[in-house]
Amino acid sequence: MTLEAGLARAIHSEVRAPRVRYDLSHACRNGRASRSSTACDASGSRWSEAPENKSAGDSKGGSKWRLVSKTQGKKASLSFGGEGSSFFTFRATHELSSSGSAMDEDSVRKILDTRKESFVLCPEEVEVLMAKGGFETKEDLLLELVKNTAHLSLPPISNFHVSCAALGSSGRVYIGVNIEFRELPLPSALHAEQFLVMNAFQHQEEALEILYISHVPCGHCRQFMCELHRSEHMTILINGIEGERFTLPQLLPLRFTPRDLIGDEARFLFQPRDNELRLPKEVEESLREGGETLEAAMAERALKEANASYAPYSNCPSGLCLSDASGNLYGGCLVESAAYNPTVSPLHSALVNGLVNGLGGWEAITQVTLVEAKDAAVKHEHVIRECLKFICPGAKYTVLPAEGK
Repeated sequence: MTLEAGLARAIHSEVRAPRVRYDLSHACRNGRASRSSTACDASGSRWSEAPENKSAGDSKGGSKWRLVSKTQGKKASLSFGGEGSSFFTFRATHELSSSGSAMDEDSVRKILDTRKESFVLCPEEVEVLMAKGGFETKEDLLLELVKNTAHLSLPPISNFHVSCAALGSSGRVYIGVNIEFRELPLPSALHAEQFLVMNAFQHQEEALEILYISHVPCGHCRQFMCELHRSEHMTILINGIEGERFTLPQLLPLRFTPRDLIGDEARFLFQPRDNELRLPKEVEESLREGGETLEAAMAERALKEANASYAPYSNCPSGLCLSDASGNLYGGCLVESAAYNPTVSPLHSALVNGLVNGLGGWEAITQVTLVEAKDAAVKHEHVIRECLKFICPGAKYTVLPAEGK
């Protein structure tokens, strides 16, 4: 069953009409669009699809998938999805009978068409989608996102797709998916919850209030989330375990937390920090001599990431910057775990930032710059070099030393 047919069936099961027809259209980032029509009877046994390719600019093609239920009496819920590595937005509207009025789509279209980041919804977008999508609670919206974003994950080893969505105290909503790397050891994988946390961290989020996950979280992720500021107050919901709400202390009792290693003065992830690193004078002078080059911009970005790095256990912060052929920069930093192994490397953090901000794929990476302390007890230089051989083997790799101010 195609994704659009599956969505139509899901909506059909909600509206429970004798017969429903849905019209869907979408435009993807490569400028191509398609349109299809799907119908089913009350049992959901009869389906028809009639795709018709159109250009993205065609008024009939639209700019997003459009899912319209022509059944009276109940609104179809809003959902998101797509295929491949692109993030498509599904908008569901309910048309009333001739005596009623159709839901206004204009405000939804304006919000969705101006979105810049695939894995983030700003507070204004969330409120509009809540109102226009007919969701009763933020949890309903998060669940719909979870159900329709797993296709964005990249699991070439396990083929097991995981997704999660979270509401931050800022009002933003974040998406996370799992990532695996072919020909690299399993510990190089990034779990969906870690992806989401890095996504929120890179947007200067202060805390996560509600987290909805597609599957029961593993112990690795439960431990990693112990680093979060106010993690004990976060509500956790799991798809398939409806009606139950959990807290992290419930999912991981007798937790090993930053306070166990550092004491009561421990600071947590999402709390502001500045590691006060700088590049040595000779490195700065060399970069200045070249003028405003891509290399200089990447060094500046990697240093900025290193200064934001969360490394309370090793005290060895590091930051990394990726660049593509168009000169777009994507940055990330080391985020440690009190249990060490769930730590997210600066490379993984930067890859998340790339996916969130439109990096076309690993093969699009042309340059990589790492900044870490010259005499650090923990270094990422060599491990990252080996990983890059399989992730983006043609990329130029530069390592710059940093020192305390």
